[in-house]
Amino acid sequence: MSTIYIIGLFLTLTLLAAQCGAPPTPPLPVTPAGPTIPIALLVPNSGELATFGRMAQNGSLMAFDEWNNRGGVLGYRLEETIYGADCDFESGRQAAQKAMAAGQRFIVGPLCSEAAIGAATVITPGQVLLMAPAATHPLVTVDGQGQTRPTVFRTSYVWQWQARAMAGFAYNTLKVKQAAILTNPTDDYAAALVETFTQVFVDRGGQIVYQAAYTANDAELADMLNAINRAGAGAIYLPAEAATVNRVAGQLEKLQFDPKLTLLGSDSWESAELDLARAAGSYFPAHFALDAPWPAAQTWAAAYKATYAVEPTTLAALSYDAVNLLAAAINRTGTLEPTSIAQTLAQERFEGVTGAINYDSQHNPNKPVSIMYIDHGKIIWAAAVSP
Repeated sequence: MSTIYIIGLFLTLTLLAAQCGAPPTPPLPVTPAGPTIPIALLVPNSGELATFGRMAQNGSLMAFDEWNNRGGVLGYRLEETIYGADCDFESGRQAAQKAMAAGQRFIVGPLCSEAAIGAATVITPGQVLLMAPAATHPLVTVDGQGQTRPTVFRTSYVWQWQARAMAGFAYNTLKVKQAAILTNPTDDYAAALVETFTQVFVDRGGQIVYQAAYTANDAELADMLNAINRAGAGAIYLPAEAATVNRVAGQLEKLQFDPKLTLLGSDSWESAELDLARAAGSYFPAHFALDAPWPAAQTWAAAYKATYAVEPTTLAALSYDAVNLLAAAINRTGTLEPTSIAQTLAQERFEGVTGAINYDSQHNPNKPVSIMYIDHGKIIWAAAVSP
């Protein structure tokens, strides 16, 4: 994809934040005693996106406090400085430049893909290391010529990873051999997911028996769904916003196909707008699951709730992992030199609350994708897929 855009996952959380209320303001960092390792946190800190910034701060400050309470990293206390970075290219670029001008050698953020790409373009290899917690666009860690940015990494999986996971899960676990695809032709992100899903599903031995485009103004989808049913599809891949998922699920509910068509989604389903009753029986990928079976996730989720009196969000989990991975890599490397730390990140395995992580050649984490199942008005963890 040549067009740079903001990845939808974290913008679809807007209604969730509005309904649940802004998370509590994170506690003030412990005042450093002695030498410190400054780490810049690039997050939205004003306007309507500030809620997401506070989510990231909550997670990152937990990691800071845990390391500092254990004596720090290499004898240094971690110290956080916040720089405002919204969800646009120029904001991310300027925030990174301000941090570097202040002497910051380690940066966590920005959150959105477009801002993270802006920051990544000005990172000086060998002098600064950037860890993007939540940006899923490939161009965060790879430049326009396809070269890996030497000291830029991400915590979230890249967008192709979730599409690969859903295709494999559909074919191997759900035993779906024939699938259909519905997509919005104006949504570049969904188109990219569809391309990867189709390739992987067909490579596994599956068949795409129907594919159609819908528009936001399509009030009636019954004709498309009837055609999908006649084509013999067992599932529909629908990488769409929650409002569209609700429309499709509502139409399927009225049509009452037997056997029922299973809806498969994308991370953009993670929204308070999603009608859990209508979408019952569907699956979608997530970057973090409260009920994931690995102990690190459950232990951390309980500690987070005890600290902030709310359940942790995806942004909090990814930001916690970003700081933890950076601190652990510094600790293992035994130096504050960014290039050496980047080599450690690229070569070793790390445990995170969002899954065990090791990096590929483009600094994308190879880690399991949590597949979520919607059942009786609840979203529950169903499986972990390693594409």
